[in-house]
Amino acid sequence: PDPTWTERASTIAEIIAHGIVCADIDSPLDSKAVCAQLLNEDLNPPLVVVAHGDACLVLPSVALALKTRHRNTLGYVLIDPDAPPATDTWPEAPVFVVSSTEATGTSLRGWSVVRSDGDAPVLVAQRVQQLLSA
Repeated sequence: PDPTWTERASTIAEIIAHGIVCADIDSPLDSKAVCAQLLNEDLNPPLVVVAHGDACLVLPSVALALKTRHRNTLGYVLIDPDAPPATDTWPEAPVFVVSSTEATGTSLRGWSVVRSDGDAPVLVAQRVQQLLSA
């Protein structure tokens, strides 16, 4: 839920181009609102959650909501994240980070980081596909 992110539409289009069903959650950046809209979507597990910037901060709540509804979550793709805290319920699945500032490698949290040089939509779609085909 970050309408100011300039690559939002192209990232969604790239994910769909990979043959992946995509739900675009467009709600206020509040964990209750995001979770409510996400749970109202007709999504068939397994799921991969993609978030950008500040939206990454609501991921622990999203994970708990999905777990409560027994929705199998294969992983998370964070784009230029304001990283959420690790909790006892999150992350319960692999996390990939696509960053325009960090070097490719592994972060202190052990999350795989890939550097984006203007190709974030393609990198995000590749990470989503990787999680779905694992």
